[in-house]
Amino acid sequence: MSSELFTFELVDKLKPEAVIRKCLEQISDETRGYVVGKIEAYTGPIVSYTKKVGIGAALSSIQSSETVEVNIQDKLGVQDEEQNRYEVYLSVKGLEHYKYRIMFVDYGTVSYPARIVMNEELALEYWGQWKTSFDIHSMDSLEEMMEKILHCGTMIRLLQSLINEALRKEVADAEFMREKN
Repeated sequence: MSSELFTFELVDKLKPEAVIRKCLEQISDETRGYVVGKIEAYTGPIVSYTKKVGIGAALSSIQSSETVEVNIQDKLGVQDEEQNRYEVYLSVKGLEHYKYRIMFVDYGTVSYPARIVMNEELALEYWGQWKTSFDIHSMDSLEEMMEKILHCGTMIRLLQSLINEALRKEVADAEFMREKN
């Protein structure tokens, strides 16, 4: 092995959440602050899963132990305890309980690849087929993805709808205040 095999110039300077945060700034700017893009830490699951409910869930907690197969390959390769998981969503001025989730972002100690799990409508427009989970291998790829999502027809229609709702709320609040005084 030789050091000539490697490059020591940092190409992906920003972690995924910083790339996304930077891209989201344009939402607030372009919607005059009526809609804001946010990225925040998230601790829940980011992929679909099955969940026991009802009596089955209660019985499984007292059920006797069972034998399970352990794959030793799970103990080899990456052993990563660090988890960076975020939700990316839109919030709207005057609609304090509203949130529209765009995607989840997940990666470990190493920033790239990052796993993106995207809203189905946006994913369809981004990818052209029903695929909602993407492994993004570089900062440039993530920036390209965000730009495409933020400028797609689905997002533009959604943002316009949210601006309209925020404006309706402003008008209703102003009328309420006039009637109150």
